[in-house]
Amino acid sequence: MSVFLILLLILTANTGLRLMESVNEGSLPSLFLLQLLFLKIVQYSSLIIPISLFFGIVIALNRFYLSNEMVIMKIGGFSCKIIAGVLLKIILTVTIIILIFNFFITPYTVNLRTHIEHQVLYEQKIYSLQERNFNQNNDGSKTIYISNKSKTDSGNVFIKSRNKESTRIDISSGIKSSDNNQIVLLDGISYVYKPENGFSSTKYSNQNVQLSKKIPEIINNDLDSKSITNLFQSNTIESFQESLKRISMIIATFVLGFMAIPLSHVNAKEDKYRNIFTAIFFYFTYIILINIFSKSFDDKLYIFLSLLNLHLLYMYITYRFYNYFNQPK
Repeated sequence: MSVFLILLLILTANTGLRLMESVNEGSLPSLFLLQLLFLKIVQYSSLIIPISLFFGIVIALNRFYLSNEMVIMKIGGFSCKIIAGVLLKIILTVTIIILIFNFFITPYTVNLRTHIEHQVLYEQKIYSLQERNFNQNNDGSKTIYISNKSKTDSGNVFIKSRNKESTRIDISSGIKSSDNNQIVLLDGISYVYKPENGFSSTKYSNQNVQLSKKIPEIINNDLDSKSITNLFQSNTIESFQESLKRISMIIATFVLGFMAIPLSHVNAKEDKYRNIFTAIFFYFTYIILINIFSKSFDDKLYIFLSLLNLHLLYMYITYRFYNYFNQPK
């Protein structure tokens, strides 16, 4: 649990700082900061939960060795297989959690995040109009300054809008809010500059100003945002690769959970860090090979056989570890 909390804290801090940087740069409205932070934490939880289980077991059992409690347990008849039986419920529970995350929660989270990022990119909305502040949209194409929302005075409202064809400046006496997407300017004048035609000005008593742009329909082809059901319904090789990758990560969580038990025995008395380094090697080699094999072939049979052999290999290595460390020393 402590390993998970540490990794979660690191993830939250790193992601939060990146999002805060985007807010400070003006590319992300602060309104979406907490939403995106939460979605990214949920999205990456499917990665840090298996790591937490694996290294949590290695570190916890390693402490038993350093305090000689494991020696006493072995004298009392405890072996790797008995410890595995004790931890079976925990490993199985975590595996089921990863299954739910990989099949449903993570894709749903990625899909929500994609829609929010699409909205932020194309809507370019000014979400709040604060008095005596320069209120800008994300790309800086529109700036609104209001001295006093409730009064009607000359030069009370200043708006600068620009696009590829022209730059427009509106100076009006006041505003009347109509809805969240537009405001109505009262008794003002607009100055428009076009490189081809020069300056022009227009006086008006009422003028609508849009606070947001129309959002184009999103076409989301990201496989990470597809549920396992949608992947199975698709006949593309990419969908097959993604579905087998998700299933492989679930199998790996189960296998590595049991592998962590004998790995905690590796030279635990002579060198308390060697088993950690050995565990890191086996864990990340397994995960990297899953990612490589799931993308290396264009034939479904080859992908299936390569991943199947990889899982069988790690299961065999785990079996050999149990046999080796169950022998009397």
